[in-house]
Amino acid sequence: MQPNRSLINANKLLYVTDSHYICNKNQSKTSMIKRFLLAVTAIASLTIAGQEYTLRATKYHPGTGGAGWVTASGSRIDNNKLRNYEIRWVALSRDMFKKYGFKLGDTINVTCSSVPKLNGKWVVKDYMGTRRPKHIDFLLPRGDNYRFTSPTTVTIEKSK
Repeated sequence: MQPNRSLINANKLLYVTDSHYICNKNQSKTSMIKRFLLAVTAIASLTIAGQEYTLRATKYHPGTGGAGWVTASGSRIDNNKLRNYEIRWVALSRDMFKKYGFKLGDTINVTCSSVPKLNGKWVVKDYMGTRRPKHIDFLLPRGDNYRFTSPTTVTIEKSK
């Protein structure tokens, strides 16, 4: 029977982590793998908190171009609240979820010098299409007063 290659690679990784005192040589392989994965998860979550990302920003309106009245998170868009700027929701490109660990429901801080009304806290409620990496879409009412007519650059940071 051939040895499992992934287990061999995992043993090499565990040996490296063992030299850094993450795992103890007397522990079972399963226990060592669990501790290693827990350590990696902790490191990954530390790197996303406080990390800033520069994204290309556009806006979208509900009910047009494939955007319905319900977001990917299942939240229904109340048009009256949207028109009164009580809703501050965004859609992020899918790479921001896969590569950088954002989740639906996360609150982010947005900084934008060219459109100051975008500054502040927004909630991630939707996914964008697959063709636009490092992109953010702001849900705004038709005829919004943001003076936001062309794509711009914003900086986002996950709220703590």
